[in-house]
Amino acid sequence: MPATPHLHPPGGTPLGPIERHIAVIGAGFTGSLLAAHLLRGARAPLVVHLIEYGSRPGTGVAYSTPNGAHVLNVRAYNMSAYPDDPRHFLRWLWSRAEGPTAEQPVPPSGHAFVSRALYGTYIQDVLAEAQAEAPAHARLNLIRGEAVDVRTEHPADGRRAVHVRLGDGRVVSADTAALCIGNFPPSAPCLASATAAEAFASDRFIGDPWDAAAIGRIDRDAAVAILGTGLTMVDTVLSLLDQGHRGPITAVSRRGLLPLRHEETRPYSSFLHPDVLPSTVLDVLIALKADARRAAAAGYDWRSAFDALRPHHHRIWSHLPMEERRRFLRHARPFWEVHRHRMAPQVADRIAAAHSDRQLTILPGRLKDAALTGGGLDLHIVERGGGAVRVLTAGALINATGTNCDYTRIRHPLVRSLLDRGLARPDPLRLGLDVTDGGAVIAADGTPAPRLLAFGPVAKAPFWEMTAVPELRSQCADAARRMLDDLSGGPTAGHGALPAIPTLECPDPPRV
Repeated sequence: MPATPHLHPPGGTPLGPIERHIAVIGAGFTGSLLAAHLLRGARAPLVVHLIEYGSRPGTGVAYSTPNGAHVLNVRAYNMSAYPDDPRHFLRWLWSRAEGPTAEQPVPPSGHAFVSRALYGTYIQDVLAEAQAEAPAHARLNLIRGEAVDVRTEHPADGRRAVHVRLGDGRVVSADTAALCIGNFPPSAPCLASATAAEAFASDRFIGDPWDAAAIGRIDRDAAVAILGTGLTMVDTVLSLLDQGHRGPITAVSRRGLLPLRHEETRPYSSFLHPDVLPSTVLDVLIALKADARRAAAAGYDWRSAFDALRPHHHRIWSHLPMEERRRFLRHARPFWEVHRHRMAPQVADRIAAAHSDRQLTILPGRLKDAALTGGGLDLHIVERGGGAVRVLTAGALINATGTNCDYTRIRHPLVRSLLDRGLARPDPLRLGLDVTDGGAVIAADGTPAPRLLAFGPVAKAPFWEMTAVPELRSQCADAARRMLDDLSGGPTAGHGALPAIPTLECPDPPRV
């Protein structure tokens, strides 16, 4: 274990370990869990500055929804925050005073899909528990504010190397900063016409599918169009149904594919040989289909074969050449997504019912143009296959095409600052920021920044899948361990010098 650096006054004896500072930008699942691991693992004086602007710490966009119909799409037994304690979430569920309910049943096997709001409460408790049980030399500083800029330097005198500026002018200085900024809403469709620009600028277009207030203002009898047919669309339809929507709903995507349904599975051994990795996308798909057929012949469900491959996704992705990764994204991604990211059974039942009642229509095609009318929008849809153009009239259009991973199109001030000053660059496939396997942000000149890191969806480019809890929890645990090791073995600060820019604390506002 690296030695902990101490302060050495001129001609004197060591004064004690240096207090290190880590800034974590974003307090959704990734940021909160990273902070919890840092507090739990701190071996020397440490302050973790957890910076959050929007949602309650621990919830982020994913787990801040108040709608109980928005459930996890991973079973409870696989949602522990800690990779080394797989039943942690289940114990938390059963320890709650109200216990399981008819709306939230949790069988002993953990084969249940609980609400995302409930899971957000769990992550809040994980963070609170880590804070309460942290050693005396480690503390959490929760800062309410929006990070809009990051500056880095290479001080030689022990001063802190990273400075995070908040929207109100405050500056937080740290030895290391971690970007855990989660997901961004989808960008508006790229349509060149002036009529489309006018339509997208109107209140008939809802660009953020998680804007509950905007969706709540939709007339209950209006025809609604939704761009996208994935899990975001599914949640949007549930929100509409739960507020009593009676009008028709049409979901449009190029292939018109719906996420498939979760079923209970049994453990299955994957086809993947530990020493032999497929080198093309076609090899992966052929082997996976053959594995699914073998599973079915042995009495398993195809989902068992698909899930057995999950622990190997990162290794397969890293082994594929760049052109094969591009081929996957162009051709195979939609089919992969609907098999990999499935609907909870109770959700699938409601979507199927809405479809069979003809309230929900799935339309394969692409949006070619849009025009604002007196009563709403006229949407020009090029249908898949024949190329015929259908004009779809809707009172509202909701963009549910999924999160925006192309950082060249994200206008958030922090992202723009990082890109414009060359501290970061998009990855070549536009999946997020370009980072190393260890999370170091790669600058425009190709140099990794040792003190500026990124984790979670923003840093999924080296892994392909880094959005679900089973992958994120392992990344957070490993990242915290590396960050703490790095800081404890870092250079000695110079004679107790203060940071160039003071660290400012913002007390947690009182709970209402």
